[in-house]
Amino acid sequence: MDPKRINHALFGAYYEEDIYDRFCGALPRAVRLLRARIPRAMRARNLIFIHVPRAAGTSIARALYGDGCTRHHSMRYFHALDPHFAASADSFAVLRDPFDRFASAFAFVGAGGTPTARLSAVFAHETRHVKTVDDYLSFLEGRGPLDLDFVMRPQSWFVCDGAHGGDVPLVKDLFLYGEDQAALLAYLAPQRVGPLPWLNRGSRLPLLLNARQRRRIEELYAQDFALIESVRAARRGGDALRVAAIAAE
Repeated sequence: MDPKRINHALFGAYYEEDIYDRFCGALPRAVRLLRARIPRAMRARNLIFIHVPRAAGTSIARALYGDGCTRHHSMRYFHALDPHFAASADSFAVLRDPFDRFASAFAFVGAGGTPTARLSAVFAHETRHVKTVDDYLSFLEGRGPLDLDFVMRPQSWFVCDGAHGGDVPLVKDLFLYGEDQAALLAYLAPQRVGPLPWLNRGSRLPLLLNARQRRRIEELYAQDFALIESVRAARRGGDALRVAAIAAE
């Protein structure tokens, strides 16, 4: 039997990261005994990067921490393992426009992954019938995050607290894929991270979505749309404050 199916039978989660995530909620004090699981490279940089799949995360994780730190833990995991470190360290994530990320994930699933990151066998089997966008949407609808591969989950699942509808970010800094490249490079400059290679890139054709498909995506990823709009609104508010400060000089 596939090890991930054994995980699911025993713990109700396919992925190792999810098993720990479940323990974080159920046994928060006991989980703190596992604080040594936080990578040394992450502690050395005093910087937590939350890797949201299909948002250039592999490139960033490897540039910061090396090849062994590309897992998809949520920010809740780090808060549970070591609350002091999670509170004192800098933390960030990169989010992607939900329509664009949906297209990337759909291509990833259809191709069985990329040359450097394959879709797990259990989800390759579960999605073997998926041929169209509507097939894929029907597969996603009605499933909880732990019954989905990481590429299929809402981005808010990785970066938010899980309470209050899951919409309160625990990550201190959020950047938008394709919109904040200069700001992200400036943020990473003190870490001596230069231009980022584009790893785990998948090839795909533009995906044309009809109005009904777009509405279904908006419903599936409503929290992501709201979260990204809040980041953009904060950017606009920051720009307005800077203009006001200059005008007052």
